[in-house]
Amino acid sequence: MAQAVHPFFDPAQVAAFDELTPKKDSTFELTYFGLHGFGSTIRVILVLSGAKFTNKVPADWPSEKPLAPFGVMPLLKETSADGKTTINICESDAIERYLAKKFGLVGDNAFEENIINSYVNNTNALMMYIFLAYYRLKDRDPALRAEVKEELAGPFAVWANLNEKHLVANGSNGHFVGNKLTLADIKAAYVLGIVQSIRENDVTEESHPALWKVKNTVDSIPSYKAWRETEEYQGFSKTNFAVLAYY
Repeated sequence: MAQAVHPFFDPAQVAAFDELTPKKDSTFELTYFGLHGFGSTIRVILVLSGAKFTNKVPADWPSEKPLAPFGVMPLLKETSADGKTTINICESDAIERYLAKKFGLVGDNAFEENIINSYVNNTNALMMYIFLAYYRLKDRDPALRAEVKEELAGPFAVWANLNEKHLVANGSNGHFVGNKLTLADIKAAYVLGIVQSIRENDVTEESHPALWKVKNTVDSIPSYKAWRETEEYQGFSKTNFAVLAYY
């Protein structure tokens, strides 16, 4: 008996994707835990784009988990302005790239998009390394936490040093590619914040000024500053620290 196609992967969505992909007036619902994690960059893109979105935190994720294509979140639902058309996307990387393309955060041509994707992939690798290093610790043993903190020093240095070099080559202007905001900037700014919260003296404004300029550039965007001051964002930060021991 043939296996039914998961609704997220049903080719019947093609027409809906064709309709909504160029639209910027859609509304969005992001399903994810009440913390930053792998939902953070998605939220930042939506905030910076001025999109209307809501965060849905499942009340009983174990019961909903089997409905997700891979049993994980985040999940994104996009609805047309008239409410008649919807699409669903899974996996954080796919969601981020879809939204980045929709809202003009992937450069001005195929070459720039490729470079941006390269930077994003490099930063994603570090983010996953950090997540796995901390998530495997199910207790708060200070000795184990200290071991993980020390273990991350090398990967942090490699990532920061290489990206600093590339940023300097781009003019140390607060952006990875050209002179405008892209997904690479957003992702790096978020991960640099994690690096700072874990090992605050390793990657400083003095040691890596170009990298920090990216973070400061993103952090200073008015809509993002306002979002970080909301009760919802602060709640995500508290839960993030409680679960993963970093912000």
